[in-house]
Amino acid sequence: MIALKKGRDARREICPARDLSALLCLTVTITYILYKTYLFCAHRSRFKSEAAQQIGFFSRNNHMFTCNCLSYLCIFTLASMIWASPLSAMMSVEEERELGNRLLHQVESRVPLIKDPEIVGYVCRVGQKVLDQVDGKFFDYEFFVIQDDGLNAFAMPGGLVFVHTGLLEVIDSENELLCVLAHEVGHVQGRHIARRMDRMQRINIATAAIAIAGLFLGQGEAGSAIFATSGAINMSIALKYSRTDEEEADRRACQWICKAGHDFRGLITVLKKMQKYRWLGTSAIPSYLSTHPGASERTTYLEDLWERERCLQKVQEDRFKLRKLQVKTRILTHDPIVMTKYYKQELNTTPDDILLLYGLAQSLLAARDYDKAIKAFDHIVSSAPEKSEFKLDQGRAYFAAGKYKKAVSILGPYSERHPGDSTAKFFLARAYLEQGEPSKALPILNTLKKSWPDPAGIYLQLGRCFAALERQGEAHEYFYRHYKATGNRQSAQYHKNKAMKLLSPDSKPYNDLKNDKHQENPEP
Repeated sequence: MIALKKGRDARREICPARDLSALLCLTVTITYILYKTYLFCAHRSRFKSEAAQQIGFFSRNNHMFTCNCLSYLCIFTLASMIWASPLSAMMSVEEERELGNRLLHQVESRVPLIKDPEIVGYVCRVGQKVLDQVDGKFFDYEFFVIQDDGLNAFAMPGGLVFVHTGLLEVIDSENELLCVLAHEVGHVQGRHIARRMDRMQRINIATAAIAIAGLFLGQGEAGSAIFATSGAINMSIALKYSRTDEEEADRRACQWICKAGHDFRGLITVLKKMQKYRWLGTSAIPSYLSTHPGASERTTYLEDLWERERCLQKVQEDRFKLRKLQVKTRILTHDPIVMTKYYKQELNTTPDDILLLYGLAQSLLAARDYDKAIKAFDHIVSSAPEKSEFKLDQGRAYFAAGKYKKAVSILGPYSERHPGDSTAKFFLARAYLEQGEPSKALPILNTLKKSWPDPAGIYLQLGRCFAALERQGEAHEYFYRHYKATGNRQSAQYHKNKAMKLLSPDSKPYNDLKNDKHQENPEP
């Protein structure tokens, strides 16, 4: 069960504006009553008439005793109401983090997540522009991309923000994506789910995780049985955002969007698209409009807010980068054979369209027609030498085809010219590893360990690297972390035991493993 925090520690948690207002009104009311009681006592203490002295209630001693009782009663009532308020029972940030960890396991086990570093990295970079404007962040935010055609985005407790590929495919600008992410961060910073859970009193974290997952992901085939039998259906309905939550998240978002130099009208255009395409989605995952109520009202007050507080976009966008990303997203989420036919047909009309050529090359690569894919990427690079990002795609194509030496010759110079491109570094390190140079791969992988969007993937490559260098203790340590991240408890425990036998007891990796309680992805 969730242990709800009380006292001063709880009062240091986020205080919703309306809870503060309620407490302020209550305090003013009680203060007024105390003031009136004081005036009453002061007046009666000076009342000396013979008639009053004959009445026991107004005798001086009885009178002061009665006044003191009234004062203490008022103070006790005020303290009790504040103590019993939702503010003092707010779920702690640490409890919300634990809930977030469970929810991430629910998501990973029920829906396919896109792991492509270019797509996930783009969403993370846009999301970071929002986070840079947020003061007092409660969580270390993480951004994920779900493979689903629905126009959807949602946030879960603990700083987990999800975007559907369907939404990525229809946005017209980075500004629109930034606005959506800002709104979802607004829900997390407002701790809207945590506040709703407080109103439901003590809730088992495991049950809450199922209910929240059901709210945002739907039942689906995998989770329908446990969702239906857990009693979480009614809870999920109670946890849905209210219109007040939506307005609060929007207002927070608008402030951050303007501070970031963007235009919050992107929220309006996205809402209109969602209303237009509300039929898009799957039976397993609810639409955005079902979990974010009042879309038409939100559109109206956002338009009114724009008229009062305009903020024009100051940041220059790279629209080509977004279009290129959308092509790649579409190919990853559709049959590559079908997409190959589509791009060939389109190229018959406009043979020099660079994005159509890119779509064809990516489709051939996804279909594992490596020779044709490499030929297509070579043609793109020679046709658009000013678009250096195509060199990265070319290098990845050679890597996928098993031509590691050629991949290194392309990715090495590209990585030097673009030191901040983590995708280039990752595939350069893998190419080094595959061609038998783990000593070159290891330092590159170590620099990516904390920032790579797919922890399980980076741990696996680090484990392979240490194994190739015959550092078996560290190899087993990272294999343990890999299987822990993927939820394979049995394999994780095996590699943890092996690592602790091989590592020095005085080493940091040994102590890290010793202190790791191995409670990854606990079952609900």
